[in-house]
Amino acid sequence: MAEGTKAYIEDRDGNKILPATDWSIIQNKPTDLATTGQLPKLSPWQRDGFVYKNGAYDWDHVNNGYNCAYRIADMGGFKLVELRLVFGLNQDVVGDTEAIELPRIIQADGNEEVWQATGIRGVFVHFANSHIDVYCQKIGDGDKYSANSMVSFHTTYLTTI
Repeated sequence: MAEGTKAYIEDRDGNKILPATDWSIIQNKPTDLATTGQLPKLSPWQRDGFVYKNGAYDWDHVNNGYNCAYRIADMGGFKLVELRLVFGLNQDVVGDTEAIELPRIIQADGNEEVWQATGIRGVFVHFANSHIDVYCQKIGDGDKYSANSMVSFHTTYLTTI
């Protein structure tokens, strides 16, 4: 094996600076900064607590409803929530229809609001006030969410609830 040339980083006074490879040897670090060993992990995917309204249903026909699910990383004073929804409604939508109410444990505590296009002309998913709505902006004749079409929505947000 060939041996490389040693290279050192020096400060302006000519002192050699070695790279820190262990958190314990870092000097003057903030006391409230978490190390990677202290960071919370995301929980397993959960599906408890969703309330389906107006004919909404989980799109998953094989795995007993795991297409509408969430997972949480508890950061102490707040939670990071990852929300994954793949669902349908058993009726046409030509206006605004509430589809899903989120479980209390992941409800947003502020003005969390997201509009997301669905790929169906004029049809959007609207997430606000811990509710998921399907909204159809009527641009032309025939624009609608057709019953039993798949809708997909994914977001990540912070909450203190």
